[in-house]
Amino acid sequence: MPDSLDRAETSTEARMVIEPDAVHEGEDELFLDCPQCGSTTTITRILSKGRCSGYLDADAAESKTEDKQLLDPICTAKLSLELVWES
Repeated sequence: MPDSLDRAETSTEARMVIEPDAVHEGEDELFLDCPQCGSTTTITRILSKGRCSGYLDADAAESKTEDKQLLDPICTAKLSLELVWES
């Protein structure tokens, strides 16, 4: 068994195969749905930030709500894309 599969089975990582109907086309970019929260996120954002649009970064989380509570991230998934080919 390949080493990468061993690591995936023993960690909290999850992998999925993206089917053609999972890709949404916008005017300028392609989008995917986050597998954890369902937020529509650009492929560029996944590659550059590693998070979906449902993730609340540390700066935004420091904003206080009316009851002085810190805001929690809506989505905690860390996202990445991997290109796999077989010959």
